Amino acid sequence: MATDLGIIIRTLITLLCLLIITRILGRRTLSELTFYDFVVGLILGNVGAAVIADQFTIREGIIALVVSTLWVLAMNMLSLRFIPARKIIEAEPLLVIDRGKILEYNLKKRYYNINDLLEMLREQGTFDPKQVEKALIESDGQLSVLKKSDYQSPTMKDLNNAGVQTPVSPLAGTEVIIDGKIIDQGLAKSGLSLQKLELQLRNLGVKSVEDVMLAMFTPEGNLYVDKKDDALL
Repeated sequence: MATDLGIIIRTLITLLCLLIITRILGRRTLSELTFYDFVVGLILGNVGAAVIADQFTIREGIIALVVSTLWVLAMNMLSLRFIPARKIIEAEPLLVIDRGKILEYNLKKRYYNINDLLEMLREQGTFDPKQVEKALIESDGQLSVLKKSDYQSPTMKDLNNAGVQTPVSPLAGTEVIIDGKIIDQGLAKSGLSLQKLELQLRNLGVKSVEDVMLAMFTPEGNLYVDKKDDALL
């Protein structure tokens, strides 16, 4: 009975401490947590669990929680006051698409590949990278997208073509080249032969398939091509 009462007391005290810490540190949704925030949350949770499981005394647990909280507050204050520290503690937003061009080197800095980027674009309702003016990977890993003015809602394109609806191509989002390699399934779906694809690439000023970072079909049925090593002007 005494053991049960001790568990109840430790649990209530730990939950109260964690509630206070949560209010001090502020609350974010899981989707907004940076990797560092996530690790700090795990540490605080593990300390609380250790107190409840009697691996720490209540005193030891409170000391650990207080030290962890002070550390996080200190890091937050440092990042607020000093921009260089902010760049180290919190990753800067990283530009990955500029005026419809995919910046593959920046993608690699965050260990994202083309498929990751396309998936995040689709989650934003964008199937054509060419429609994107700017796209940035935020510090929490989410993708922020600014569409070109012609494709913003309501779009100028829609106003200029009032009453005219362009059907979406069944090939929308079909990838035929990724990282300089032909996607056989996508090529077969497109109905293009390799020779016709290479001809289209040459018409767009691309000499070789190996020079292409991404080639895919847009909702309008056009072939979008992004070359490797695009220069940011």
